[in-house]
Amino acid sequence: MRKFKASKVFKSLAALMLAVVMTVSTPITANAAGAQGIDVSKYQGAINWAAVAQSGVTYTFIKVGSTKSGVDPYFAANVAGAQAVGIRTGVYIYSYATTVEAAIQEANLVLQWIEPYNINFPVAFDFEDGIQKGIDANTCTAMANAFCSVIAQAGYTPMLYTYTNFYKAHFTSALAYDKWIAQYSDHNDIAGWAIWQYSSSGAVAGISGRVDMNVAQKDYTAFIPAVGLLDLGAGNVYFFNNYRKQFGWVDVAGIKYHTDEATGIVTTGWYVDPAGTGTYYFTPGTANAAIGLTTIDKAIYYFNEASQLQTGWLELGGSTFFFDPLANGALYTGWWTDPTVGTRYLDTTDGHMLVGLAVIGKDMYYFNEQGLQQVGWVTVNGLTYMFNPNDNGKMYKGWWTDATGTYYCDPSDAHRVSGLVAVDGSMYYFNEAGQMQVGLITIGGATYYFGADGKMLTGLQTIGTSAYYFGADGKMATGLVNAADGSVYYAGSDGKLIAGQTVKIGGSDYLFGLDGKLVINQTIQIGTTLYQTDASGVVVASAPAAAAAPTK
Repeated sequence: MRKFKASKVFKSLAALMLAVVMTVSTPITANAAGAQGIDVSKYQGAINWAAVAQSGVTYTFIKVGSTKSGVDPYFAANVAGAQAVGIRTGVYIYSYATTVEAAIQEANLVLQWIEPYNINFPVAFDFEDGIQKGIDANTCTAMANAFCSVIAQAGYTPMLYTYTNFYKAHFTSALAYDKWIAQYSDHNDIAGWAIWQYSSSGAVAGISGRVDMNVAQKDYTAFIPAVGLLDLGAGNVYFFNNYRKQFGWVDVAGIKYHTDEATGIVTTGWYVDPAGTGTYYFTPGTANAAIGLTTIDKAIYYFNEASQLQTGWLELGGSTFFFDPLANGALYTGWWTDPTVGTRYLDTTDGHMLVGLAVIGKDMYYFNEQGLQQVGWVTVNGLTYMFNPNDNGKMYKGWWTDATGTYYCDPSDAHRVSGLVAVDGSMYYFNEAGQMQVGLITIGGATYYFGADGKMLTGLQTIGTSAYYFGADGKMATGLVNAADGSVYYAGSDGKLIAGQTVKIGGSDYLFGLDGKLVINQTIQIGTTLYQTDASGVVVASAPAAAAAPTK
């Protein structure tokens, strides 16, 4: 920093310094009210930074070095000591540059020197040396802008340091960065200064001898956050990490951010990486990259642990979801059909793929383990159901007929019935495959008769050329049969009714007429024999019937 001879103003300040009891003992006027800071180098020697902090100093600029002397011998110790007690720490390089190229080289040298440290206050370009006095204002301004640009692109906050008269003679309004102006007076002539070095003869506890005193009217603690967003308004939002503005991809504690590689402005909303790494979404307001299931404009998307948008079929938490590639990866709900694969259904509440029996609307459907809709006959947990291929696969109830037969699906739960089943007051029989049976069917040792419509028939039935009798329970009768109308029949072991002949029962002959009914108290001719029966139908007499008279 520039060495000044004591002025009358300074002497006045010195007098005030002795008169006012302050830990930071160099007072300034109300015009210079603001955060108090100092700047130091090897000339201050070893510093007791704890005492400095207790004095009210909140920030310091530490000389990092110069191209002539190299790194300041106290630089590392000063940075460590100041930061250990919470004093914000900026740095400055004393410049000997005389060209833009040399200024850029100095900036790169500074970056090399400070890389191991977390510099959390501005990086200053100390431009005041005598070799620079002959440089024109446009060149000086270009040099300062070039230095600061390199520092800014590394994420640090740059600024120019010089003194008032040098600034007036060597810089133009084209200077694009903050100004730290030295003017040992009760005011600062340079408009818009960010930091004012108002004295070179300060006295601060913890420092032997004089020290430069500064006041800041710009709160750099607000503009250089340790980590997080800095919103400067009008869409100018930046992300800081370790007190440095970030450019490009940023990963903090597993959370991804992205900023423009040129400007550092954070990316929000959708972002497709030109490098081909994928598509991302950065949450407006917080700028963090989305991870996991994320709702965006009423649609749901999924981003993996690397925050990359995922599309297609995904297994998440034991369920399967479909993120439609044709809709920018939005979660798909409802019916989904791929002609080459089949049809699936994605639940409209949370998008999970349905598996097994599922109610959609008011209808039941079935989807296999792969989520593919099944139609036709499907067996589930030992029961078989019909999912109507002619009605979008809805579970079917009631009578079903196809080329393989006629079936019945129970109206209560739609399962396909088998065995003897009552339907609308009639009994039917369905085999193990659920097919309705007709004709004579033996079930459990008994024989039943089912008509062409499948209904179980009872009573006297003619089948082919034979007559049979089926009881009220549908079972085919054998032996003596007492019919519901009071008639008595006799069925052989094959169930066929005996007609027009006698049957020996219990040692007696019983006569059954041509209609199969037991003949009671009658004398009738059957064939060539004349029979007489009693009240029980037992034959009591029989004789050849008289020959018929010849016709003339």
